[in-house]
Amino acid sequence: MSSTEDTRQRLLKAARRLFAERGYDGASVRAITRAAGSNVAAVGYHFGSKEALYKEVIRAMDDPLAERIVALSRDEDTPVRQRIRILLQEVFQHLWDNPDQTRFMVELRLYRTEWLADLAQILAPITEALIRLVQQGQSEGTIRAGDPLLLAMSLMSQPVYFMLVTRKIPQGILPVEPSTEAGRAVYLDHMVDFALAGLAPTAGVAHGRGS
Repeated sequence: MSSTEDTRQRLLKAARRLFAERGYDGASVRAITRAAGSNVAAVGYHFGSKEALYKEVIRAMDDPLAERIVALSRDEDTPVRQRIRILLQEVFQHLWDNPDQTRFMVELRLYRTEWLADLAQILAPITEALIRLVQQGQSEGTIRAGDPLLLAMSLMSQPVYFMLVTRKIPQGILPVEPSTEAGRAVYLDHMVDFALAGLAPTAGVAHGRGS
C-alpha cells in the first residue's frame, strides 16, 4: 500500500469512529486528521470535503455487504428462498459486527435528509440485487405477488430491527439473552422464519428451515 493509500485508509478509519461517536457536526476535520495522524488539508486532498468523506465512510461500510448480496442474487443454482435465508443471516451478522453502521443510518434519515438521494445511489447495488432476487422468486412462484421494492424493503427491515433490539440490551428484559451466539441464534431463526413466511405465495403457509 502506498503512503497515499495508507493516509486515505487512516482517514476513513478515524472518520468512521469519530462520526459514529460524535455525529457529523460533532466530528471536526481537525479532529479527524489528528486521529489519522495527517495534516488538516488531507481531507480536502483525498475526498474533497468533509461531506464527501462522510459519504465515503458509508460506502466503505456497505461495499462488503453489497458484494455478497449481489453474488447471492446471481447464484441461480441455489433456490431463491434459501438464498434469502442466507442473505438475512448475513445482513444481521454484518450489522452485529458493525454496530456503528446503524448510527449512520439513523443520522442520515433524521438529520441529513438532503443527502438521501446520495445514500440511495450508494445503496443502489444492494437495492437492485434484492429486487432481482424477489423477482426471481415471483417468477418461479416461491414468493408472493407484490411490489418487488416494497418486499425488498420489508426484508431488510427485519435484520435491522432485530439487531437494534438485541444488541446491548440489559439482561432480564428479553426472554432469551442475546449476549451469546446461541441466544442470538434464537432471534435470528425467528426473524428469518417470520420474513420467509411473509413472502409465502399463500398466507399462512409454513416453510421448513431449509426452504
